[in-house]
Amino acid sequence: MLPVERHRFITEVLSQRGRVLVQEVAAMCQISMETARRDLALLEKHGVLLRSHGGAVFVNQQESEKLYVASHIEQIEQGESFRERSNQSADQKTRIAKRALSLINPGDCLLLDSSSTSWFLARQLPDIQLVVLTNSLHIIQTLAAKANVKTIGLGGEYSAKYEDFIGVLAEKILKEFVINKLFFSCHGISHEGGIRESNEHHARLKQQMLLSSEHKILLADSSKFGRRSFARICHYREIDTLITDSLEDDEFRQELAWSNVNVIEVAPVRSKQVSTKIHRGNPTTSE
Repeated sequence: MLPVERHRFITEVLSQRGRVLVQEVAAMCQISMETARRDLALLEKHGVLLRSHGGAVFVNQQESEKLYVASHIEQIEQGESFRERSNQSADQKTRIAKRALSLINPGDCLLLDSSSTSWFLARQLPDIQLVVLTNSLHIIQTLAAKANVKTIGLGGEYSAKYEDFIGVLAEKILKEFVINKLFFSCHGISHEGGIRESNEHHARLKQQMLLSSEHKILLADSSKFGRRSFARICHYREIDTLITDSLEDDEFRQELAWSNVNVIEVAPVRSKQVSTKIHRGNPTTSE
């Protein structure tokens, strides 16, 4: 559920019931308590409700329209913080990151975005001769302990919420490098062929990352499929490889086949690892 959809849903519940508890919002919207509190704080900011101990009470439904406009203007507020994302689907992200290691060779110049999945990859990188560019503060800190890995921060405007660097300066620096492999993630993947982000700032930076890289590898756990997000990054055909824990949707599988994307599925440790290589119009199984 997108932030603007959650806000509308919370407003509707409040208008019917008069009050709601934080834990009720978290349960109904399937979000963390921290995200629920932040949603209520934003709704209060726009005059929709008043927060009370442990929840909120309804004020004025008409003010909700202001919120929906503000939700699109204040795009940097959309999406969850890095700390929230790093706690979600941790097992799947770990397996995806381990599989991604097999695509990395000594001497590579890598580009890692600020996604939590790329951070999982950075934590597992061996201490070998590599150049790694990133806009993630956490990845920079993680790689500082690896003597043979040369780390280059993109710089730019710092986002305290996402704990990364964005903006024109970060985009400009990317144009100065020839990058072998880009590892990145996204907020959602739609059936319309769109790999998307929760805000325009990160979408625009990732578009430049794609332009600057020879081989593009998307790291996306299964929760991303079917999730509609605000800003478009690119179409399937603009990436080379997708690594995921599971791809059960036949429609997605066929769309990726048409786009000639190499899809690697990584099964849980208790099961045999499965890798599926998809060729245009004719999926086949390898490994």
